[in-house]
Amino acid sequence: MDLLLLFPPPTEATLFPYLSLPYLAGHVRRSGYSAHQVDLGIELVHRLLDGPALAQKARTLDEARDLPTWYRAVVADASLQHLGEMRDFVLTKNPAPRLGPVRAVRLARQAAQLLLRDSALSQVWDDFDSLDRAVLQLSEAPVDSLDVATRKLHALLTEALDDSAPRAVGISVAFFSQLAPALLLARWIRLRHPDTPICIGGQQIMLRHDELAALTSVRTAVDALCVTAGEEPLERWLAHLTANAPRSEVPGMRWLNPGGATGPGRPPTLRFKDVGAPDYAGLKVHSYLNDTVVLSMVSCVGCYWGRCVFCSYGNRSLERGAYQQASPRQLADAVCQIVESTGIDFVTVVDENTNLRLLARAMRLVRERGLQVRFNTRNRLEPILLDPAFCQELAELGCEGMAVGYEGVTQRLLDTLDKGVQAGDFQAILDNLAAADIRVNLSVMGGLLDETEEESEDSLRFLERNRDKFAIDAFELMVAEPGTRLVADPHAFGVVLDGSDAFADNRELNYLGGRVGRRHTVVGGPERPDMLRRLKQGMRRISAAAAGPAEAAAHSPAEHRALRPHPWIRCAPARLAPRGPGGGSSLLADPVREQVYSLPKSHVTRSDAPGSPLIATSAHGRSLLGELAAADAGVLCDAPLPATSPTR
Repeated sequence: MDLLLLFPPPTEATLFPYLSLPYLAGHVRRSGYSAHQVDLGIELVHRLLDGPALAQKARTLDEARDLPTWYRAVVADASLQHLGEMRDFVLTKNPAPRLGPVRAVRLARQAAQLLLRDSALSQVWDDFDSLDRAVLQLSEAPVDSLDVATRKLHALLTEALDDSAPRAVGISVAFFSQLAPALLLARWIRLRHPDTPICIGGQQIMLRHDELAALTSVRTAVDALCVTAGEEPLERWLAHLTANAPRSEVPGMRWLNPGGATGPGRPPTLRFKDVGAPDYAGLKVHSYLNDTVVLSMVSCVGCYWGRCVFCSYGNRSLERGAYQQASPRQLADAVCQIVESTGIDFVTVVDENTNLRLLARAMRLVRERGLQVRFNTRNRLEPILLDPAFCQELAELGCEGMAVGYEGVTQRLLDTLDKGVQAGDFQAILDNLAAADIRVNLSVMGGLLDETEEESEDSLRFLERNRDKFAIDAFELMVAEPGTRLVADPHAFGVVLDGSDAFADNRELNYLGGRVGRRHTVVGGPERPDMLRRLKQGMRRISAAAAGPAEAAAHSPAEHRALRPHPWIRCAPARLAPRGPGGGSSLLADPVREQVYSLPKSHVTRSDAPGSPLIATSAHGRSLLGELAAADAGVLCDAPLPATSPTR
């Protein structure tokens, strides 16, 4: 094999294959080279759905002395109980008759994250020095001494190397959480195959190649850092390795050796219109953590707006010629090729900001060719969405959802952030999308410069009023990422950057810290603890608004209402339950929905017999059981009749 392409764990990009590998593989294959692509992120998830490892975690269920430990054991125990069905659905999309598709995926995600929780792969880093030292130490440790997730990753890498026997290896690093595992993979490859050339690229390398080029773990294991889009650099690199081109013709690379690094090579000349469609061959496209099989694509490189001051990806588009967009026909060709080559007719367009007019034109062409394709988009709340007819047309063309960033409704702040949208449009747009039955998923950003308490409250109230019109993807505080206008000219936005090398991230809110940048303070603005407090309060209020009013108790001739919990629900032992007036409370854990419910014993009771129902003893208790049923914790039923003495 000419090239082995790897996408490292851990990352939450497990709903469908991340696009970097399919685009890179497609381009080098069309250029005449062989390529094998392995998404080690999803492959590791599959390996972590492992009976013995989960059984070891589940053994602490009865002996746990604190609630967090007991809850983790509940996840392991429930996953173990439903392991066969869960694995069958995740790996092959076979029906999940007891769990159902959504629950099977959710429980599988919890099981994998449980076994990653204390792994070296899930370390959150404070600076590059600590990351560098840890990678060096881990790479030299005996494999048997590593934690279970890291051992399984080593086994997966060994299999990929043995299966492909590659001439060269490329590693794509899209998210900061992948950086240390990527360097560990590179070190393992170097130790096993000292002469195999290794290149690392992706978004994180573009942002941080200067810092990475100074690390010992990088200089001793990696031959090149790709600091641009990777299609042309990889193809030219393979030409060089096969003696068909001099190294000077390879664009976009920084060449490394133990003593240092060269500067970046010339920029690539390949344009997006010449790249072609992503090639998913070799990836297990049906085995991702999604109840629906979905593939992705992009309609552009960069962002046509590109000016949001906090966006490292979009801000690169401000350079002349940096933004590149497909034609409607090219985009339609790519959609049709994906559907025809995979049989999958659901596509997510994962642009930073999709040009909705362009996409609509392309999807009209797809319809004219006889294909009906469902799709999702990522975009701002664009003015074109003020047109109800356009929203309806998008829905008729197959649009089912939009991922949207939400930075509040304070126009002063939106203008300072150069977001390019009008807060006064948001209500009409949400109404139009709801009427067209297009689902909106919001990523809510807090910590916006000098936002006041009143401005934060206004933005939160807008969400509360519209809670039935969107779902939440994530909450995060704004991070000053490298490569952004915010970092390039902090004083213009009232920001002072910390002079240390310490990282800033969202470890309190996001998976493995989320975005990583430089620590900053805002002149005249709130401190980070206040920003975090506001956002967490907002999270709780939005969650409460989503729950809505308690489900009204249904009429029943039984004296009490009852709820029979689903088989994966667990009741905490009495020693862990809160004590208080009225006998205290019972705790009920739902590992599928990641919830622990507290039920006052004065209103809801349960016997100790396995599988026994929860029984309401008051009107409030019936209301609580209604809420549990609405939250999919169980099924409402008639209360069992009380036991009576046998008659003679």
